[in-house]
Amino acid sequence: MEQRIPLGSSSIAAPQGLVQSMLAGLALGAAVLAAVYLGLGALFLRALPGPAITVSVVTTSEGVPLDTSLEVTTAGWGVRITDVQLVEAQLDADGRVVRERELPVRYEPTSEGWLPGQARGEVVSVSGEPLLRYDGRYTLRVRGEAPALSLKGPRTEPVVQEETFTTLRRPVPRFGDEPVVQVGEPFSFHWSVPVASFDYTLVPDVPSHAWLSEDGLTAYIALDEFVQGTRFGLEITEARSPAGAPLGDAQQGAFRTPDPLRVVGFTPDNGASNIARGVDPIITFSAPVANPEAAERAIVVEPETPGHFEWPAPNRVQFVTDAGFPGSTDVRLTVLSGPDYLRTPDGGYVDEDVLLGYRTQPFKSIDVDLTRQTVTLLEDGRPVYTTLASTGVRGAETPTGHFRVQYKLPKTRMRGTNPDGHTYDIPDVPWVMALFGDYTFHGAPWRQAWGVPLSNGCISMPTANAKYVYDWTPVGTPVYIHY
Repeated sequence: MEQRIPLGSSSIAAPQGLVQSMLAGLALGAAVLAAVYLGLGALFLRALPGPAITVSVVTTSEGVPLDTSLEVTTAGWGVRITDVQLVEAQLDADGRVVRERELPVRYEPTSEGWLPGQARGEVVSVSGEPLLRYDGRYTLRVRGEAPALSLKGPRTEPVVQEETFTTLRRPVPRFGDEPVVQVGEPFSFHWSVPVASFDYTLVPDVPSHAWLSEDGLTAYIALDEFVQGTRFGLEITEARSPAGAPLGDAQQGAFRTPDPLRVVGFTPDNGASNIARGVDPIITFSAPVANPEAAERAIVVEPETPGHFEWPAPNRVQFVTDAGFPGSTDVRLTVLSGPDYLRTPDGGYVDEDVLLGYRTQPFKSIDVDLTRQTVTLLEDGRPVYTTLASTGVRGAETPTGHFRVQYKLPKTRMRGTNPDGHTYDIPDVPWVMALFGDYTFHGAPWRQAWGVPLSNGCISMPTANAKYVYDWTPVGTPVYIHY
């Protein structure tokens, strides 16, 4: 069978198989061309970078500066930003979160790349307020989408990027309990973060200087003029971290210096006179002494006298003489001042030399001359008073030798028997000073004659004279009786 193709007034007949072959060739060519184009497209798409979102935040070792831009870059065919979210966590000086909030922000493109999906932009504040603050930890989440091909046709895939960073931390001083700062030592405190410099004021205001540790975490303040017994208030007025972060929440600090060591007691009384040679001086301080071994060089004793220091209590020292101070002598004890001498446990010291002193009584002795029937009082070997006396009669002689006054009685009763056999019982014998046994000094108001032996062995004197001797004589006074 033939098919005719009209050509004007005439026609050409073409076989039906040829037409079908031509159509099939055209279809095959179109398929090959489509496959080539699809292959080239696939190769081109594979050559493009994959869909991605990059967040760029410039940071330092201390954190992110507040003027840092939050830059966002997209890469890959057809990537676009759909949402940005910035969450702020405000931190305290110890890095703990005190509050959180989501900041109103938007993505703002700044430049486009040469391919669709390549773009650069930044995250900005919607309210116009600064985006970043000191002492903050921020989480930036950027969400986007990119086209993708599948067997079911084109679709979109999510692209997400999250970045967490911390801004510069402001320095905050950390003060503990009020310490006691000793002379030669600085007051120190710590910072929450390293600092490069700081300023301060002291109340009361005294000359001082300050410095920082090498790591900038510890500050030191030293007094140029050390003042004891003072509480110093400290205020930090300015501080900067190495990156320039300013002072954070300031706190008031304080320290104190130790109370000075003071002399609060002295035995005998300072400036006293007529003190017995056997009395050893005692100094009482206002607080315990932490270095008692320093007494040997901290307390100067004059005149130089053999002896040693003893501490009957932590705040009390006694200079114990080997044989007492000389008679009729001005004894002086000087407690030297300064931190190199006596110190309290807190480090307090005597701030001014303390001069203590007294005068010892003369070396007293009594001379009894049985030949002359006299009693003579001596001070440092010099006679100061002499009175007639009556000593023991024959058969009741007053013994000779060296004795000491054992005790004193203003009045006592005396009984006995005289060598002639007569007994006596006399009440209220006045001004009695015992030597040994029944032998005493005493007054004899019943006697009228003096200067001759009339007693039963005692050394009797006129009542008024006996009282003078009694008042003058301390217990222990040596007595020398001789012919």
